[in-house]
Amino acid sequence: MRGWVASRFVLIATVALLLPICAHAEPKKKVYNNSPDQVFNAALRTARERHVVTYVDEKTMMFTFETGRSLTSKGFVANASVEPEADNKATLIINVQTKDGFSWGAGDRMAEKFYQQVGDELAGDPKQKSAVKAPEKAIAVPDAKAVPVEPSMTAAPAVTPVSAVVAPAKGTVTVSSVPDGADVYVDDNFVGNAPATLKLPPGKHTVKVQQDGFKAWTKDVSVLADSEANLKATLAKN
Repeated sequence: MRGWVASRFVLIATVALLLPICAHAEPKKKVYNNSPDQVFNAALRTARERHVVTYVDEKTMMFTFETGRSLTSKGFVANASVEPEADNKATLIINVQTKDGFSWGAGDRMAEKFYQQVGDELAGDPKQKSAVKAPEKAIAVPDAKAVPVEPSMTAAPAVTPVSAVVAPAKGTVTVSSVPDGADVYVDDNFVGNAPATLKLPPGKHTVKVQQDGFKAWTKDVSVLADSEANLKATLAKN
């Protein structure tokens, strides 16, 4: 009888210890030496490339994303937010909750990996980006005016029409500014006023936002085919 009571006590104590761990996961925090806008955009790109983003609020710098299934759970729901710090620093806060089942620490590991991926995104690590979504190869457009070295004497050389060549799909970059209505330039070419939705070919581009009375804001972006990115330029007064 005593052995049965002792076993039942151990079982109840074990369940009591596990439940708070699963139900009340502590938020994780990571400080980056970057501006809040840079950290928010990098974290949002990381979530969109690797998980499923379900909610975005750019004004408050918050978003929610869901992960896939694991061996011990049906995935995680993560709330992410960015808080500004002094000296051009920002803190990325992630609150991970298990959808169903036990995570056994997998949520913490997912958060740490997400922090590392955001750091790679901020550093512009090309290996990390190519491992997620490889950019499509550019298709060379033939020169319609090219003349073959030794043309045939019986038939004209075949030249592929330029219109028949399929151009690589463009990426979408949405640019907003504070204050609103600032001039937007891409690779030193004026393209309009913020907010602006840009369709850019794959590759590296420089986006500049400026307005009278404010310091110019610039950002180098690597555009992938069929990708989506959001840039928010907060201009500082001169």
